[in-house]
Amino acid sequence: MTTLNVFRKMNQALANVLRAGLVVVFAILVVDVLWGVASRYLLGNQASWSEELARLLLVWLALLGAALACREDRHLGLDVIVRLWPDNIQRLGRLFVCFVIICFACGIMACGGWQLVSQRFASGQTLPALGVSRAWFYLALPVSGVLITLFMVESFWATLVERSSESDRSSDGERSSGGESQS
Repeated sequence: MTTLNVFRKMNQALANVLRAGLVVVFAILVVDVLWGVASRYLLGNQASWSEELARLLLVWLALLGAALACREDRHLGLDVIVRLWPDNIQRLGRLFVCFVIICFACGIMACGGWQLVSQRFASGQTLPALGVSRAWFYLALPVSGVLITLFMVESFWATLVERSSESDRSSDGERSSGGESQS
């Protein structure tokens, strides 16, 4: 088993846990919003924490969902145009896109997000209705950044390996077909 295959299995397990976690977060979000609406209309006063919890869950859902979309290669892209390009140019484009996403996810989301989280924990700011640190809002950013980085490193690596193994196969095919035709 190659190192890439081990990395793929690790990322697949991570994606499965992420998928299950997103289902749980979404279910809690639905119950929370329903409770907020029901308490407003049936009890005459919305629970003070329901709107704040919904916002917090929505941030986590969106950012972790973006990480899962990267893993499953379902993020927004202009593949209609890219499909018209020759295969080798498509691979170069894929490598470039992966590189840019890795730089953004690692540099801006993970590192910059961690600075925001650290600042919020240090400031002691809290979410008034929930009574928890505001840093929990921002923690979704570096967590998502790390996940996207891991998933895009796998994609970058797989694209590199795919290119080199296709070159090896085509070279082997040329040699074997060349040898067969000369016999």
